[in-house]
Formats: sequence, structure tokens, C-alpha cells
Amino acid sequence: AAVASGHGAPFVLPSSQPAVRPSAAQRTKRPRPTQKMASEMPPAVAAPVPAEGEAAAKKPSARGRPKDDQAPPKPKNPFQKVTGEARARLKAEKPELATDLKAMGLALKAAWENTPEAEKERMQKEYEKEMEIWKPKWAAYKETDHYKKFFEIKQDWMDIKSKKKLIKSHMRGKLEPGNTIRSGGKFTHAWPADPVTEAPSPNNYDLTVGQLGKVLEVKIDEDGNAKVDWGGETGVRVLLKKYFGKVEDPDIPKRPKSGYMIHAAEIREKVVKEVEAAGGNPLKDVGAKIAEYWNELSEAGKAQYGERAAQMKEKFDKEFAVYRGTQKYKDFENKKVVMDSTQKLKKLTRTKLADAPKKAKSAFALYRGEVMPKILEENKEKGVTMTTGELGKKIGEMWAAVPEEDKVPYNEKAEKLKAEYESNHKGFKKTGTYLSFLEERQKVKIRQNRLVNLRDMPKKPKSVFAMFAAEHKAEVPAGKGEGKGTSALKTLFASAPEDEKAKLEEKAKEALGKWKEEVETYKAGEKYQEFQKTEKKVKQEFMNEAMKVMTIKFLNAAPPQPPKSPFSIYVAEKRQATAAPDGEKKSKEAKREEVVKFQEEWKKLDKEVKAEFDARKKEKLKEWQEEVKAFCEQELWKEYLAEAKRLKVPIKHLLSNKKNAIKRLKNGMRVVALPDKPEDFPSRPPSSFKLFCREKKQETSDLEKIREMWNELTAEAKQKYVDEEAELRTKYEQDMKAFRTSDDGRAYIKSLNQALRSKRLVKAKFTYLKEMPKKPPSALKVYLEKSFKAEQKAKPEMKGFEIRKVLQDRWLAMPEEEKKPLEEAAEAKMKEYEEAMKAFKDSENWKNFQKAVKPKGKAKGKGKGKGKAKAGPPPPPKPEGMPEKPANAFKAWCKEQAGSGKDLSALHTAWREVPEDEKKEREAKFQEADKKYQEELKEFNKTDAGKKYIRDMAAFERRKRVGMAKMKYMKDAPKKPSSAQMMFFNEKRAEVMKENPDLKGLGPVQGKLAELWKGLSEEDRKIFTDKEQEAMKEYTEKMSEFQNSAGYKKFKALTSGGGGKSKGKAKAKSVGPAAPEVPANFPKKPPQAFFLFRSKTPGGPKEVHQKWLALGAEGQKEWNDKAKEMQDQYDKDLKEFQKSADGKKYLRLKAAYDKKVRESKIREKFLGGADAPKEPKRPQTAYFLFVADKRASVVKELGTGKLSDVASKLTQLWGSLEKDEKEAYEEKAKAAKKEYDEQMEQYRNNDSVKKLDKALQGLKKSGKPKPKKAAKKAAPKAKAAAGGRGRGGGGGGK
Repeated sequence: AAVASGHGAPFVLPSSQPAVRPSAAQRTKRPRPTQKMASEMPPAVAAPVPAEGEAAAKKPSARGRPKDDQAPPKPKNPFQKVTGEARARLKAEKPELATDLKAMGLALKAAWENTPEAEKERMQKEYEKEMEIWKPKWAAYKETDHYKKFFEIKQDWMDIKSKKKLIKSHMRGKLEPGNTIRSGGKFTHAWPADPVTEAPSPNNYDLTVGQLGKVLEVKIDEDGNAKVDWGGETGVRVLLKKYFGKVEDPDIPKRPKSGYMIHAAEIREKVVKEVEAAGGNPLKDVGAKIAEYWNELSEAGKAQYGERAAQMKEKFDKEFAVYRGTQKYKDFENKKVVMDSTQKLKKLTRTKLADAPKKAKSAFALYRGEVMPKILEENKEKGVTMTTGELGKKIGEMWAAVPEEDKVPYNEKAEKLKAEYESNHKGFKKTGTYLSFLEERQKVKIRQNRLVNLRDMPKKPKSVFAMFAAEHKAEVPAGKGEGKGTSALKTLFASAPEDEKAKLEEKAKEALGKWKEEVETYKAGEKYQEFQKTEKKVKQEFMNEAMKVMTIKFLNAAPPQPPKSPFSIYVAEKRQATAAPDGEKKSKEAKREEVVKFQEEWKKLDKEVKAEFDARKKEKLKEWQEEVKAFCEQELWKEYLAEAKRLKVPIKHLLSNKKNAIKRLKNGMRVVALPDKPEDFPSRPPSSFKLFCREKKQETSDLEKIREMWNELTAEAKQKYVDEEAELRTKYEQDMKAFRTSDDGRAYIKSLNQALRSKRLVKAKFTYLKEMPKKPPSALKVYLEKSFKAEQKAKPEMKGFEIRKVLQDRWLAMPEEEKKPLEEAAEAKMKEYEEAMKAFKDSENWKNFQKAVKPKGKAKGKGKGKGKAKAGPPPPPKPEGMPEKPANAFKAWCKEQAGSGKDLSALHTAWREVPEDEKKEREAKFQEADKKYQEELKEFNKTDAGKKYIRDMAAFERRKRVGMAKMKYMKDAPKKPSSAQMMFFNEKRAEVMKENPDLKGLGPVQGKLAELWKGLSEEDRKIFTDKEQEAMKEYTEKMSEFQNSAGYKKFKALTSGGGGKSKGKAKAKSVGPAAPEVPANFPKKPPQAFFLFRSKTPGGPKEVHQKWLALGAEGQKEWNDKAKEMQDQYDKDLKEFQKSADGKKYLRLKAAYDKKVRESKIREKFLGGADAPKEPKRPQTAYFLFVADKRASVVKELGTGKLSDVASKLTQLWGSLEKDEKEAYEEKAKAAKKEYDEQMEQYRNNDSVKKLDKALQGLKKSGKPKPKKAAKKAAPKAKAAAGGRGRGGGGGGK
């Protein structure tokens, strides 16, 4: 069949050598259908060159189906024998049948039908006898290594054949009505010749390469031929079915020919005629003759064919680039990938799992193997033929009819085989072969998933260098190494003009932005979601199986887990005492009933017996932990860690109570681990019963029996153990007291309290905050998350914090219109969150959460104060001589009860039972001690230490009040920007740390940064000073807005009146003039008559207004008189207030404030615009220029940045400076002063500044005090200026 189909001689595996794959030459010359289409396939490969001294006849051909000559030859059936003899005879008698497969098939069919039936029966019997001999030989041969190697060679050949078939199917034109097809080559469409005259058919017609035709009809006759309109002179013709394979899909570009192939096509007909005339073999000699003609061509002639081939190639590339984007090509590529992956997975299973144990047979399979030969023998004798399904059904019915007792041997054997299989299977999984199989399988599946589901994913655009390299590739010599190829392009790129690089960067940035948008769109589609789903599934499959292998290979050797509970120890002891006879196994139901019974018995045990079981559990746990530690020191555990790291699977931590943690974490709550107890932590003493148990354990281990013995003891006998318990408890309390005062004890108690607080907080959050709205990220955070991965991929050498710094700077420099969408989206989400949070805080869950996390103090007031004190600084320590406040009666009594083991609730109960006389006596002692304490405290407060402590406490209370106010009201205050120097430090810190890895710690790094800052030019420094000015301007604007907020006003109200220095400092920090605080005794301006009437009259504004008008002049007079009376009283009070010290001070401060406000408004009017001139900064003196120059070196020399030390050293250096060195700094200062004066001259000559000066002069004149004669006239105006909080009356700081 291989010869008849034109594939040449079959590939024969030499019997003298073991089965091997085709040689490297064969594999490289073979077509690779996974990478090229059929049109791209190279010509048929030649046989490999024989080794020296080897006969040419032994050369195996690389073409055709591989053949195994070591396999036992399979007998031929009667049909094969008859047709084999007939085929050779027919070829000799009628040579034309050799090329007409249909005619040959009909002739062979006739030969078989003409064979007598008796002969057929005789041949069939011979065939059956031969098969009985062949089958055992074949079964034995299949177990040999030679067969397995040959099978892989054969399967590889079949896989390649399947790929070729897929490619041909894709290339072939689709013969459906209305479709267009293309001729795949130049050939004559020949009909069968006339059987009598053997003349060619008149229906023959010629087709040229690429000729297009339209399919009109299909299956127009019994042979399945089609009718095609080829157009032009050819017209409508019938296309015979045998030529269907020669038509192609016109949508697929036809691969161009090389120059040699174009030349061969032109001269082929002439060469064929020459070969036939010379009596040569057309199949062998034509190619050689064409090669001779090609070699005879001149270089110019060959170049002409090369140019034609290049033109065809250029056209093909363009067409193929378009075709690659079609869905048809993508579907074809996906089919290729799926086929390739399927073949690889099957090959992995065959090769990697070849040594895996075969699955054990079930009881039914054993029975079937026993009865099937008998059934087949009976059917043969009866002449009955059964299908596989009928045979299986019959055996199933027979198995169902077998009695249960007869099935027992089969079941036992199946169980034995299953246990053996599981043992062998675990052994196989321990080998590296199985792990290698899992890894290779995962790689194949991941590759298939990526190629299929990410095929349409947008390709990342070229980088700046890649674009530059594409444009200048022709300018450098090709090749690898220095001065060639990429190396030369990098050198050329380094010296490229900046404007060219800038253009390329802009182009790359635009392409990258477009690509990111396309990727986001693609990731939202179904294909990407399918990719993620499949990838997760593949990784989970590998993870699950790899974890099983790691458990079998390593973790099964770990010490078994200890009993989980005291009850499990009790159950184990009970089962051991009532063990079943050897070999007898209990069913699950029986075990379950047994556990229920033990649970009932367990409940009846008293507390002390259960505690003893608990102690045993702890002992076993401790033993297990020691065993695990020893196991973790072995090489096996180290191998496990290395293997788990390589496979990227989770590492099981044996000592962590993982199962309990997982059990608690199933509901999502985080587990807070308590700190380990120190080794010197005192152990709680055992009870008297436990002491008795320890003594009696030497006699018996049955705890129930020991309990009975304890109950039988008399009170006198028990007293011995009770006294021992009391003695141990006293010692324990002493040890515990010493432990609490030790450093280790304090540290442990502190960490324990922190863990308990965290535990309480975690539990409260999990219980009550499940429905709490989640705070949305800010616009900056959204931008960082969105851009981080792309930036990390673009700059893999940078660390995470460096990338975030770059992105933050990019965000700051981003135009407002680009920020706006993100900021608006973030603001909308924040508003939704705030509304949701407001609603949530009104719920019961929030109140319960607040109650649950509220710190439990000793008393309500103290507990609350203690919680708040965390916001501010710690209070000052008490002086040594300060009297100690005595404890009250109850607290003194509680101290005496220390060590009793009672909690606070029990102590309160016990205190109520104390006799009243004793209580009164204790209360009298406390009153006496308290009186003495008050006298001592009064005397102590007169001392210097006492006065200092009072001052310190007052300052602490002020700081605490300010701190709390800041936390509550200043949390939204804008943050003051960094200075220009700090901005430079922050920008360059990462770069300095990277370039100077030897600099460790903050000080050396800061020193290096200071040196760099000092060495900056004025232009470079101006970049950062401009940034500082912009940031400060923005901060000033935000601070002005914030000062008008309700929160800031509350903060000022709470922190005002805090004392001189503190208040002064607060004023210095505030931005803009602050209004003076209105005194408490400032008279309040009364309302007018209408507003007085309105305050006393019910109704809406319109209704009240109508009532006021309805009163008329007479009715309104009453209210006008009341208003006048109140106004007179107000004027009188105001006069008195103006005469008082507070009034005079307030009016003076108010006038100064009003003047400052007017000055601020005037300055804002003339110098508030963006184009307004900026006043030049006053230059530094010679001394300060020297300080700026020498500060960094002085800090480095001293090793500290303390201001006083550095200033003292600089002053000392300045004083010891030589005259000429000082003159250099003075010259610099003089030059700076001259430049400053020139700038100030320009500044003063500016029109806006002149207008400002004029306006300020006018303000000064209007603000001068008036003569005494005019003082009385000005009094009403002064009153109006101090007119309280009414309309236009000024005043009002509140």
C-alpha cells in the first residue's frame, strides 16, 4: 500500500541493531507540520548517508511507514493471500492498473469472488491454526524493550502523518456550491481513456497554477464528482473526485517558489522529453538533469530568477500577513496546538508511566477472566458468534447468579491484589519519574492554554531601542559580538541625537498607552477569562497531585500525630482493654456505636479524672514535639524542603497546630497566637487528688480505679495530700510574685496582654464588622495598582519602593485633566462609603463592637481616661519625696486576700460578708491615713520638687488637651510640604543607597545627600526651590480653606487660653491673622423690634411678617419700646465694658486685627494674581554662607547632627578663620547683596508694588488716632466697630 500510494519503500528497522529513532539528519530533513503549512514543506527527504564500509542495500529509507523486522510476522488471512497473488499477476498482465487504484481494487475484488468456497474454508482453517501459534509469540514480543522503542518510532511517524493530514485538510479547497477553489498546480485533468481504442478522452482539460473556479454542483453522479466553472476558455467542467486533493482554498496565500523551482518549472517538460528519449527513469533522472541545467546557468541568470523569487516572496508576505489575522487561520492554528498537545500528553503517558503498576483486577474481572475462555470455546463448538457487548452482558448475568459464599475467594484475592497494587503504586509515585511526568504534563497544558486562549491578546509594542534598531539596522554590520549586530546598534543608540530619541520615546509612549487600553479591553473578554479559569484548573491539578506525592515520599515518615483530646486517649485505652480477637475487624457502624457508648461513660467521670487524662494528652504532645524536632533535623526533611521549594508547593509545618488553625479559620476569622511561656514560668501546683494519683500510678494506670481508692480514704488520710497541696500553693504564689517583678515576667505579661487585646479586637471585628463598608482606595492608590505591574515589567532591575516612588512622582507631574477621571471616580466612591459608614455607625453592630473593644480599666473614669491618654505624651514621673496616696478600706482588704485565687467578683461578694464592725474599723484607718496624706501633700507642694511637679502636670494636661484636639479636629488638616532640600533628599536617596551600598544607617546617607545638595548648581537647585514654592502655595491655599472649617474653629476654641508661650507658638504656626477671642463679659447686641416680635410669635416667616404688618403703628410701638429699652441697656453695658481692662485689651486687639485683615486684602488685591511679582529673598551674610558650606563636614566630623553642638563648632571655626578666607565669603555676600538690591529696585518699580505701597500709605493715614475734639464724634463709630456679633458689627470670634 505504501508503494502504491507513491510513498516509496517502507522504513525497515535493521535486525542487527536495537530499535532507535530516525537519525538527526532524518529528523532535521523531515517536514515539521507544527511550524510550517503544507505549502512550506521541503521536498521529500533522501535516505541517510551510509557509514563507511556499509553496503548501500542496507540503507533504511526515511520515508514510508516504519517497519519492525524483529516482530513475529502476522499470518495473512485468506483475502490477503488471494489478493496478494492476484496483484502481482495483474501488474504483469495489465501495467496500467498500477496507476489506477480504483480499477486495481475492482480487479482484486473479482479475483476474491471467483475463488471457490471450499478453498476459502481451507485457507480460513489454516489461518486460524497459524494465529493460535502467532498470538502467544506476539504477546511475549510486546513485553520486550525492542517493541516499546519501535512503538514510539512508529507512533511519532503516525503523529507527523496526522499533522500533515490536518494541514492538507486546511489547505484543500472546500467543495461546496458557491465556494471558490484554486488549482494547486499545473496539470491535465484526465478522464479514463477509451477502453477499446485507448485514445485519450475528449473531456480532458488543462489547469494552470492558481487558476480559480466556482463550484456549481457537488455529487453530480454516483462517483461523487463535482461541476466547476473555471472561467475563460476552460468554462464549466466536471472535476473528478480523484483530483479533489489538487484544489486549494484561495483565501490561503500560496507560498512562492525559489529561483531554482521557478527555473525547474520552466524546463521540466523539455527535460522529461530528453530523459524519455534517452531511455532514462523519469522519477529519478529528471531531477538530476534539472540540477545540471541550473548549475550551467551563469550567476546573472541565477540572479534573475532570484529577483523573481524575491518579488513573489514580498507579495506572499503581505498576503500572508493579512491572512494571519483571519479567524480561519486562527482556528487552524488552534487545531494544530490542540493536536500537538494531545499527542505530547499521550506520549508522556506512554513513556513516563510505562513502569507504573497496572491497576488491580476487581472480583468481577477475576471471574470474567476465568469463565470467558470457556464461553468462547462453547460458542466455537456451537458456531455462535457474539459481539463484545453481548459477551459482557452474559458474563454479568452469570456473576449476578453466583452465590455470595462462592464470591468470597474472588473478593479476598481482589483485596490482596488491590493492597499489593496500592503499595506498588505508592512506591512508583516516590520515584522522580512520576514527578517529572506531572511537571511535563503541566507544561504541555499551560502551553496549550496560552497559545489557544491568548492568541488574540494584543502584542506589546516595541521599546525605544527596538524602534531605533529597526530603523538603523542596515547601518551596522550583521553578526554577533562587539561592533556587530545588537552591540553596534547599542553603541549607535548611545550617540544618537536627543531629538531623535525624544521622537521615538513619544511614539513608544503613545503605542504603549494604546496597547494598555487594548489589553484592558481584552482582559474583560471571554477568552481571557477562559484562560484564567483553565490555568487555575491546571495548576490546581498539579498542586493536588504533587502534594500527594510529597506526602507519600516524605511526610508519611514523620511521627504520627498525637491524640487530639483527652477523650481520644480514653477511647484508645478502652478499646485496648476490650480488644477483638485477632483478624476480626469491626465495621464502621460498630465503631460508631462503640464511641457513643464511651461518650456516655466519659460524661460520668468527675473533673479530676478528666484532668488527669488531659495531663496525659499534654505529655504525649510533648513527646511528639520532641520526635518531630528530631525528624526535622534529618536529611529527609531537608530534601522535602528543597523539593517543595522547587515544585512551588506549600510546606507543611508539622509543629504548628495546623488542623486546629484551619478548623477555626474556616469561618474566615484570623487566629491570634498567645506567646510561649518562659522556661522559668512557675507551674501551677497539682490538687490533692492529683498528688494521690501520682503516688498510686505505680500500682495501676486505671484512673477510674484510682478514683474509687480516693473516695474510700478517710479525712485524716486525705489531710496529708491537702497539706502538701497548700504548701505547694504557697510556694507557687511566692514564685509567681517574683516572676511578675522580673524582666522576663514583665515582658511575658506585656506580650500576653497585647495578644489578648488583639484576640479581643479580632473577635469583635469578625463578629460585628462583617457588614461594615470597605473603604475605597484613593485616586493615587488606584493609579499605583494600575501602573505597578507594567512599570515593574519595563524596569525589572528596580525594587518595589523605587517603582512606587517613580509612579508617585509621575502622578504629581501629571496634568490635572489626566488625573481628573481617577479623582472623580475615587471621590464618588468615597462619598458612597461615607454615607454607608454613617448608616453603619447607627447600627447595633457598631455599638456592640465599640463596647467589645473598650479597654477594661479598674474603674469607669480611670479606664476611660487611660484609653484617651494614649493619644498624648506620658505623664511626668512622680518625685521621690511625694507622699503615696493610701488605699481605701476595700483595696487594703483585697491586698490581704492576695493568693486566695479569687477574682474581683468573688472579692466583692466576700467583702459584703465582712462584719460591719471590721468594715468601720478599716474605714476609720483609711480616713486617718488620708488626712495625714493630705497634710503631707500640702507641705510637699510648697517645696521646689512639688511646685515643679504641679507645673509639669499642668503642662502635661495642656499637651494632652492639645493632642486630643489635634486627633479629633486636625486629622484633615493639610500637611506642610517638605523643603527644597528634603525634596532633593527624598528623590535621590534610593539612587545614593544603590550607588553606595557601603553606607549603612541614616546618618551617613544623609551626609552624602548633603554633599550632593551643596554641590548642586543654582539652575539644578532652582528646580527644587520652584517645587517647594508651588507646594507651599498650594498648602497655603488649602490651609486657608481649612481654617474656615468648623473643625478648625473647634480646635482653636479648645486650645485657646492655654498660656503664654504655648499660645504664642500656636500663633506663629497659624497662617494669616487670627481674630482675637471675644471675652466672656462682652455685651450681646439686642435684636431689633421686628426680630424681638418674631422670637415671641409662632408661625412661618411669611405668616409672622403679615402679623407684624397687621399690628400697625400703635401695635408695633410696644415692641419698639422694648427694643429701645434693651438697646439703651446694651449701650450702657458696652460703655462699662470699654472702660474695663478686658474691654480696652479686646478693642486694641480687634483694631490691630482689623488693620491686618485690611492689609491682607490689599496685598491680595495687588499681589494675589499668578502674574504678580515676587519679593526677592534677602541674601545670606558671609557667616551664614560659611555655615552652609561647612555644616556637612562638621556633622560628619562630630558624628552627630545636634543643633547646639554643630552651631558651637561652626562659630569656633568662623572665629579662627584666616582673614583672606573670610574676605572670600564676604565678597560672595557682597555680590549677593548687590544682586538682591538690583532685584529689589526692579521689584519696587513694578506698577503693582507701587499701587500696593500707595494703598498701604492710605491705610496708615486713615488708621491714625483722631484729635481729642473729634473723639466724641468718633464714639458711635467705635461702638459700631465693637458691636458684638450682630450684622456688620464686627466682633465675633466665637
